[in-house]
Amino acid sequence: RGSGQAVFVNDTARTANLPAAHYLALMHLYDKSTKRYSHYAYRFAAEAPFMVLQVSDRLPLTEAEAESSGVPFAFASGLAVANGTVAVSYGAGDRDARALVLSLERLDEMFNCSTPSTEG
Repeated sequence: RGSGQAVFVNDTARTANLPAAHYLALMHLYDKSTKRYSHYAYRFAAEAPFMVLQVSDRLPLTEAEAESSGVPFAFASGLAVANGTVAVSYGAGDRDARALVLSLERLDEMFNCSTPSTEG
């Protein structure tokens, strides 16, 4: 499932794995067997039909114990990009507000696992 927000990125010097204007957004997967979430960034085309171009490695969000005896978890809720810095805000364990802050270059390295899609 994807997030409701996307951030326009046009910084080819800092996005070597996709040196073109694109949108950046977050998505999560839920594993029913472990009852845990995993979060990823994804890039999609800046023009219609807005194809998904790349998916990152799993984002290193730090989980916290759930208040109500559930499994530890983290859940990404926000995304901002400014001056070459990316901030992913998230909640952990239903009690902590946290942020993963990294450079746009470091996030770009997390896209080494995928190549830009050229299929239409």
